[in-house]
Amino acid sequence: MVVMALATALSLGYLVRSLGTRRANRALRALCGASLAMSASVGLGMVTAGAHLVHPIDPVKWWISVVQHGLTMSSLYLVMAFFLFSVHPLAEAKRLAKRHGAVLLAAIAIAVAFAFMAAPADYSAGFLALYVDAPFSSLYLAVYAAYLGTMVLTVGLLSARWARLASDPWIRRGMAVGTAGCAIGVVYSVIKVTYLLLARFGVRPPVGEMTLTGPVILVAVPLGFLGLTVPGWGPRLTALIRWARLYRAHHQLHSLWAALTARFPHVTMDLGSTGIGSWWDDKWAPRPREMDLRLHLRVVQIWDARRALTDYCDPAEYDHALATADRTGLSGDQRAAFAEAAMLTSALERHERVEGAESFHPRLEVEADLARNVAWLREVSRFVGKVRPAALSAPVESHSRPPDR
Repeated sequence: MVVMALATALSLGYLVRSLGTRRANRALRALCGASLAMSASVGLGMVTAGAHLVHPIDPVKWWISVVQHGLTMSSLYLVMAFFLFSVHPLAEAKRLAKRHGAVLLAAIAIAVAFAFMAAPADYSAGFLALYVDAPFSSLYLAVYAAYLGTMVLTVGLLSARWARLASDPWIRRGMAVGTAGCAIGVVYSVIKVTYLLLARFGVRPPVGEMTLTGPVILVAVPLGFLGLTVPGWGPRLTALIRWARLYRAHHQLHSLWAALTARFPHVTMDLGSTGIGSWWDDKWAPRPREMDLRLHLRVVQIWDARRALTDYCDPAEYDHALATADRTGLSGDQRAAFAEAAMLTSALERHERVEGAESFHPRLEVEADLARNVAWLREVSRFVGKVRPAALSAPVESHSRPPDR
């Protein structure tokens, strides 16, 4: 129950926040109403928890339970209204919403009438799902379960249909999650109706109904409301994941970038300071709004410094490093990256001693694809600082899969 309360409360908070900027959106208003009604229903369910420990059940808690069921039915009606106002023109959506509203009111009226007919012993047995001893409360619950199952099935079918037609990936995912929640909700209704029918024939199943329906509700309600909110926060999650990948790549290129730009500072440019220090700005600062630009610039600056270092590169050192890489079992891009890192390390030391060397090292073909450049330079950056000039020592063993260039 606590899990459901938390899920519906979070959903309500998110939807109300979204409604603040789109108050005229009828579909969103219906969705907020659905979340509010379900949150209230779950809250009332927590109030009636443990009511079965007293026999007969307190009449106040029985009627709280009746109100709880009415709120659940209203919540499903409002979810249906959300679909109606999302899909149909306004006039048609209003007409259909009124029709569904009339069905809801009729179902609630019939259910409440049966609830009024139930004596304390009747509704106490019905509360415990002992339907054989609860003729009127079982009829009340039959109306509730029938309406619930019909609406959940309808909403699930609509979700499945629009999940196939939606072009936005997060709308598809949200509809798919909602469909899963509705499918589980249908199972709840089927279980309850089955137990009610068995009671008509005087059958008492060995497994209590609540043993089966409890876990089903615990999964169905959070999934249903999660699916309704996914299209809103999903794109933000995508943006966060993309930023995290850019930040990680920017950080992983720092070793190579710092080694090269320390000798060729003219290739860098001032991008502003946080005031903490260059050690933070260049390596750790998150820069949430500029990470894409900064990663592009870091790749460009590495290649600019690499070109400036060309005359200090010795092809013999590169070949020697390749042979060392072969002996240590490196292959593919890791082998080439190790050799590149070893040659650059020697070239940087030679540049520091101002020892120009005639370079016959073949010019590297630089691809315009940022992802491929980042993948390659990350491999080189991993080895910078881990090899001695001319690759006279073995590299640190890598267990990562060679990237595709």
